[in-house]
Amino acid sequence: MTSKSYYVFITAMVAALSGILFGYDTGVISGAVLFIQKEFVLTAKMNGFVVGSVLIGACIGALLGGRLTDNFGRKAMLIFDALLFIIGTIVTACALSITILIVGRMAVGVAIGIASFTAPLYISEIAPKRHRGALVSLNQLAIATGIFISYLVDYHFSHTESWRWMFGAGIVPAGMLLFGMLFLPDSPRWVAKQGNFGKAFSILHDLRLCPKLAEAELGEIIDTTKEKKNSWRELFHFRIRPTIWIGSGLCIIQQITGINTILYYAPTIFQMSGFVDASSAIFASIAIGIVFLVFSLVGLLLVDKLGRKPLLYIGITLMCLALVSIASVFHMNTALFSVRMILLGSTLVYVMAFAVSLGPIPWLMIAEIFPTRVRGFGASIATFFNWASNGLVAITFLTCIEFFGKSNTFLLYAAACVLSMLFIFFYVPETKQCSLEKLEKDLMAGKKMRHLGKH
Repeated sequence: MTSKSYYVFITAMVAALSGILFGYDTGVISGAVLFIQKEFVLTAKMNGFVVGSVLIGACIGALLGGRLTDNFGRKAMLIFDALLFIIGTIVTACALSITILIVGRMAVGVAIGIASFTAPLYISEIAPKRHRGALVSLNQLAIATGIFISYLVDYHFSHTESWRWMFGAGIVPAGMLLFGMLFLPDSPRWVAKQGNFGKAFSILHDLRLCPKLAEAELGEIIDTTKEKKNSWRELFHFRIRPTIWIGSGLCIIQQITGINTILYYAPTIFQMSGFVDASSAIFASIAIGIVFLVFSLVGLLLVDKLGRKPLLYIGITLMCLALVSIASVFHMNTALFSVRMILLGSTLVYVMAFAVSLGPIPWLMIAEIFPTRVRGFGASIATFFNWASNGLVAITFLTCIEFFGKSNTFLLYAAACVLSMLFIFFYVPETKQCSLEKLEKDLMAGKKMRHLGKH
């Protein structure tokens, strides 16, 4: 086996560096906000807006990124993304007012919004079908890695309350992504869509190491890309329209089941339950980062073996049970050490279940279900709904705690898990080990969404 045999894996790994940025810049706020709130004397609503400002930017990036990604290519957008991450990080770390801080976080959010669908899309288009789930899930593993690193950085700087350095450390993975993407090929499917079939064949040959495989795959790609040019209007064609429903639905489900209340507010939740000082609350959050990272790897290993839907059923069931347990804790005496440990244990089960199911699979499936010629457009719409619902949950969490109470707030997220299971059962297809072109042909032939890819 030559070193070129690992070319597709290395390519996916470099693209997944954007996931580290995604994870780092969403996770770092959980510790930094404790000290930002103290320095700028923020109300609960303003605190929520500081956390949610990055999500507003992500919505903007998701909407703008679709057309840009389809017009300029996946590689070009990831390079642009790295530059935007660097600029936004510098502005945030150097902010002298809450307004400048929010502007910097929104710029980072635009970059996250673009990266969150462009990286999985790029990886899905360079990956062989039998390993597509695992390779695209590298992005989720990278997100988990970024979140874990952000918790470590938060803890390191928590003793000196240096929230600027917490943000500033994000420039390191941004520089790595920028450098790495300069040496990667563009997506062969995007290149073929531009009519450059010779270059597309060359890229596929490097990725597959077999002229016959490259030629056969290119033939399938040409069949599905030569029919029409990409247009926003095509997304609303009666054959393609259901993909918007499924993609957007999965992205909304990923958020309304409450994951970012844990990732953004873990130290705050732990302080509510009796962890007294900020450093101990942030330290407890490191356990979340470890579990998220380990079980993201488990999900990567299972997604092409068990399939997408079985992992979703298992994961969401465990998430629901964990949320009910968390809700119960707030009816107990949180001054007791044992009660605090139940909260921590339930939180870890919730994160474990999310990491193998709703963490990677929505990003994977929005990179699979849309036709090639509108894949960027479709993924960007689904991603917009992801970040919009993410922002809604993040901005309203503390307000919900005040209005509904701690216990009832987590029961709302548990109810969302039950509704999510019904949506997945009735609408979501199983795409395991099915080529992107086969999924597209089934879609355009009029098959129901839940039956796509079945023989």
